[in-house]
Amino acid sequence: MQTRLLLIYKLLSIIAFTLLGIGIYYFYANDPSSGNAIFIACVSKTISGLDCPGCGAQRAFHELLHGNLIKAAQLNLLIYFFTPLFLFIFFKLTLKPFNINLPEIIISTKWLINLLVLMVLFTIIRNLI
Repeated sequence: MQTRLLLIYKLLSIIAFTLLGIGIYYFYANDPSSGNAIFIACVSKTISGLDCPGCGAQRAFHELLHGNLIKAAQLNLLIYFFTPLFLFIFFKLTLKPFNINLPEIIISTKWLINLLVLMVLFTIIRNLI
């Protein structure tokens, strides 16, 4: 029974890797600012008209994939923090069934509060400029 469950976890990990690859290719091939492809609209921006900390992340990720590092930073500076973090968490979860264990991330409460303050300041500054 346990080997069957492990096999299911491995299959789910392979599906997750495949979907990640398809998602990255979709962002590479389609420009979110062109309006020609389907992308998720920011609910916060739609309702309030203000940019949230994630606004511009889809366009920034597209630019990042094309090597336009400065343009990506102009669209959303947080892309350089959250892209590696999300990829690390993704790899940590999906590689576990294959006995590949990445190191633990130890996040203190102080670090999380600092991150929250940074995101709030980032949001305020980007809406004032």
